[in-house]
Amino acid sequence: MRIVRFLGVALVVAAIAGLIVWVPDPTPPGEVALDRPVLPAAFESGAPSATWYCAASTVGTPEPPTHEVVLTNAGDQTAGARLTPFGEGAPTTTDEVEVPASGSVTVDLREAFGVAPISAVVESAAPGLVVEHRLSDPAAADQVPCATVTSDTWWFPALNSVKGTTTLLTLFNPFPSDAGVDVEVILDASARTPAELSGIVIPPRTVKVVDVGAVVQRREVFAVVVRSRSGRVVAEATQLFDGSTPQRGLRMNVGVAGTSPRWVFAGGFTGAGVTETVVVVNPSSERLSVEIRVTPFGNTATAPEPIVLEIPALRYGLVDLSAESRVPPVGYHSVTVETDDVPVSAALLTTITAPPAPPDPAAPAPAPAQRPALSSGVALSTGSPSAAGAWIVPALDAGADPAPVVFVHNPFPTPTAVTVVPVDEGLDAEALAEATTEVEIAPHDSVALTVPPSVTAGRSVGLRISAMSPVVVERLVTYPDVDELAKGSAVPLRSPRSGPLPLPPLRPGG
Repeated sequence: MRIVRFLGVALVVAAIAGLIVWVPDPTPPGEVALDRPVLPAAFESGAPSATWYCAASTVGTPEPPTHEVVLTNAGDQTAGARLTPFGEGAPTTTDEVEVPASGSVTVDLREAFGVAPISAVVESAAPGLVVEHRLSDPAAADQVPCATVTSDTWWFPALNSVKGTTTLLTLFNPFPSDAGVDVEVILDASARTPAELSGIVIPPRTVKVVDVGAVVQRREVFAVVVRSRSGRVVAEATQLFDGSTPQRGLRMNVGVAGTSPRWVFAGGFTGAGVTETVVVVNPSSERLSVEIRVTPFGNTATAPEPIVLEIPALRYGLVDLSAESRVPPVGYHSVTVETDDVPVSAALLTTITAPPAPPDPAAPAPAPAQRPALSSGVALSTGSPSAAGAWIVPALDAGADPAPVVFVHNPFPTPTAVTVVPVDEGLDAEALAEATTEVEIAPHDSVALTVPPSVTAGRSVGLRISAMSPVVVERLVTYPDVDELAKGSAVPLRSPRSGPLPLPPLRPGG
């Protein structure tokens, strides 16, 4: 990977004065569908959402976790936002927050509203504002972008109910009328809607938490689909692993409001002490063939042969990538899930149960990037059905050790130039220039980037990623204090001027 300084000090000064200088083209390409996703219109394209729904607020422990909302403003003007609490005992007041230009603000909801656990809705007209929320307790932590839509269907491709796991489904109805849902459970040999999960009513402007693990017991993997009978809701899952099995940590998972024939996971890893599993749900009435491509970063020419997975109708299938000899055990890789135009739902599960193996002194230089130096942790990503020309990575702890990592994947058959600019009001022009990087990504290849710690150590820093052609961006966050990690999508900045366009399928004949 070749990373070079992209802008000089003088140009950054011009940026601060109001010029858009963090991309080679001041109008980055809009969002581009990886194929033809079957998604609600609000999920596919359009201007950035002005409303964010941060639903999950409990993990099933006697003491509610700390629930923080992280607001990152990538714009050049102060962004105002209104936070409204929801849940039992939530006050009727709201909290007005101002997020400085190129800055971030973290709001502890218990401190702001005096009660826990509560969900929140964040409203803002600022197009450069993105919102993420984080749950943490003394033993685990995770964070995900808040939902930007409500939907009548939510997919959860990979849940778990083994011993020592608490799996909760948060159903949030922010509207003034009742909502009713059914929760369909998809197992490896059947699909059904248990009586306990049928006809669940969520009253207006309330939050209902359903213990799915108590209904679907002792399952390593199962999928659920939340289908509305009336109204629309936001659905989010939390899975807390207490460590009584090799898994320990917290997984948060906002449901996916649709299916697609193609999903891209920009970054993943296997290796000593790591289990990485791809789960694919077939919602169709026909047997389905799925190709799973694993492409090592920087080695597209020697990428292993695709893994073919056959999935019966209304079932899920999975592949343990860490058990596949064709997948390199060292270094990062991207994962692409593709079908012959049949929409599916997919997830990539990562479980760390031991520290990494020592580096091989005989390995050729430069050595591939290593997996995080953690000894435990769980993470889940639902990938992306589309690529975009501009992404925001919400504020990260740039001083964490291991450092946060940003994965950028180029799904096109032509190279692209990518620029990464810190979103940090504390950086002067010289420091911003020092921390700004540019990298070229080869066709179908990916890179792993970090923020220079010498510039941003000790601060919470967001990132703006802009590219000459659409890319897919994910981020990997670590929590050293609890030996835990979070992995998932960054937030695309969608342009109202350009909707989804078809992207050539990789699969022959697709």
